Amino acid sequence: MHLLAQIFSAIITIILSKLIHKFIWAPRKIQLHFLKQGITGPGHHPVVGNTSEIASLISKALSKPIPLIHDILHRAIPFYHLWSGVYGKTFVYWFGSTPRLAVSDPGLVKEVLTNGSGAFEKIGGNPSTRLLVGGGLGRLMEISGLLHRRIANQAFKSYFVSFI
Repeated sequence: MHLLAQIFSAIITIILSKLIHKFIWAPRKIQLHFLKQGITGPGHHPVVGNTSEIASLISKALSKPIPLIHDILHRAIPFYHLWSGVYGKTFVYWFGSTPRLAVSDPGLVKEVLTNGSGAFEKIGGNPSTRLLVGGGLGRLMEISGLLHRRIANQAFKSYFVSFI
């Protein structure tokens, strides 16, 4: 019976240490890494990140009537509108224990969008949107997406050369 209690306590200790590492230690380490580079953002809350703040900002923005202007950033992405004013053009925010880097510096945006090496990963969206928009070239992730985009780029380049 004593051996069973030791095994059970060892399993509980391992599970707790993994949870603490995933939800507290790793996000804290990432946040300090960004802070050393001068990138700040709203603080990380264990397990939920900034999702509760984002949800409250979205519900607050949707409760107000929208004015008849073309500036809809404060309505479409209210958390970005608020936090870019507070933390600057580049800041980090959290979805659970996953950091997301918001970038609006034109040079850095160009570098991310013209990324050919695969160093910058796409953000995975809601899985149910795949039913709506399908699994086309824009939704492919990682290596398979990079390979498909390279093949498609060559096809479009040869088409435009023959067209001209």
